[in-house]
Amino acid sequence: MDRERSNQDISCGTSEVKILISGAGGQGVLLMGKILSQSFLLEEKQVTWFPSYGAEVRGGTCKCMVVASSQEIASPYVTCPDYLIVMNEPSYIKYAPAVDSKGVLFYNQSLLKENVLDAGIKNVSIPVTEMALKIGDIRCANMVMLGCFINYTKIVKVETVEEVLPIVIRHKETLGSNIEALKQGYNYE
Repeated sequence: MDRERSNQDISCGTSEVKILISGAGGQGVLLMGKILSQSFLLEEKQVTWFPSYGAEVRGGTCKCMVVASSQEIASPYVTCPDYLIVMNEPSYIKYAPAVDSKGVLFYNQSLLKENVLDAGIKNVSIPVTEMALKIGDIRCANMVMLGCFINYTKIVKVETVEEVLPIVIRHKETLGSNIEALKQGYNYE
């Protein structure tokens, strides 16, 4: 993973950080945003989480917007994200043009063709589907992505996310694989 970072303040110190996460229903997009939001709260940041999904839900388009700041947040709606996390190609095509000029886009290279990449954006490629399959559970691809995102940005501590997982994960039998996926993603080079 290319670790060259953008020039913006990613520590969520005094500036607002806007994150858009998108993919297909069933890929854990909303869960990823919820975990990230809860982590911001535990680290005493102001945060909004704004989920949105199509009528089909599983397989249909879904997204969520997370805004975090050390100060009051004026709007939960993100039109120009600092960070865009996409889990599939249709999400990349739809939302990549909206990324801030200094923003960073994280994408699942397993489900995206190289020819759709926008050269004007800082793209970070992660093989999240393959990594999740090696762990033994495709459903934890979102946690692989979240781990990579956290390591790259240092926007929240991985320990904070590990503390949030048992609170947010509903199916306790998958907790172990989700924690493993988060760690694998965090340690991905």
